[in-house]
Amino acid sequence: MSVTSLTQDATEERRASLYVIPAADPEKERLQTQYAFKKMLFGWNEPIPHSVDITNLNNILDVAAGTFAWTLDIAAMPKVRRRVAKPNDDSGYNVDGIHLFACDIETKFFPDKDVTGQLGITAFQHDATQRFPADLHDKFDLVHVSFLFLCLTQEGWKSALRNCYEVLKPGGTLLIDEADPVMYSEMASAPAEDAVGHDLDKCLSAPGWLGNANRIYTAFALENGFFVDMTFRLSNLLREAGFEVADTKRVVAPSGRACHTLRPDLTEHGFEEFSVENITSIFEHLAAALFAKDKLCNNEGTAVTSLEEMKNMVAGVKEGLRQEGGFSFGRYCVARKTQA
Repeated sequence: MSVTSLTQDATEERRASLYVIPAADPEKERLQTQYAFKKMLFGWNEPIPHSVDITNLNNILDVAAGTFAWTLDIAAMPKVRRRVAKPNDDSGYNVDGIHLFACDIETKFFPDKDVTGQLGITAFQHDATQRFPADLHDKFDLVHVSFLFLCLTQEGWKSALRNCYEVLKPGGTLLIDEADPVMYSEMASAPAEDAVGHDLDKCLSAPGWLGNANRIYTAFALENGFFVDMTFRLSNLLREAGFEVADTKRVVAPSGRACHTLRPDLTEHGFEEFSVENITSIFEHLAAALFAKDKLCNNEGTAVTSLEEMKNMVAGVKEGLRQEGGFSFGRYCVARKTQA
């Protein structure tokens, strides 16, 4: 299947969603703000870390692009903006320019075509766990993947990384950032960076709102076969897929009151309240999904049997974040496809 046919698919009527959060305007706004929040967490003033060189790039692909926040952000970089291969008056493209591509399993968050058209962005629908069309193999200098930790199963991750490897040119770069769906309230109880992973039994049975938070966040991931320890596994997964890891960093992602002590710059930039609203809005949908399957339990392991109890559980987590604060971990990796 060609890129052209995939691009046509992206304009078709939106299909049934695999995404548990409704594709309404509030969700689009949340994703946009979450992107800005994530950049500050990683300490990026630009959409890429300093270890990614964009000087000689020609083809860039954003996988699972969602609202295209990253695609549009990188298009706005001065070094990129000057070279973006926009359509000219003859309906052709500057072959020496930078060509932007973006795909997602869903098209519901895609920007309007006038936005993507002005930048010559090739937008198409694609499931990252499936191989890309042959005309995209060995094509891209830079591929970006972000926040699929609540979307892909463990086998899905292996397929997605292989597929990203396949579309990169030899020596091409994969930029990937992910997170662990496990929350803590005290740094002393959190695992060190060189630990083997999280103590899930301890996290799921933590007292009060924290245990309930993990009974939603962590339990949803476990129920669906997702990784709960990507910040520990990501580098090895990349190496197993054939990549060389050139740069990586783990960061603490605080929510609520924890912003004051762990990342006061987030509070200064007005992200403290968003950090609470963002995670609890996600929890509302994850809790509802678990409840619908009779899989939602509290921190004592007792089943939640009513909608009112479920709502009170989420509300308690929200109050706990505001009053005490919590945090999780994220990690980015810059990996390179080995030269042929």
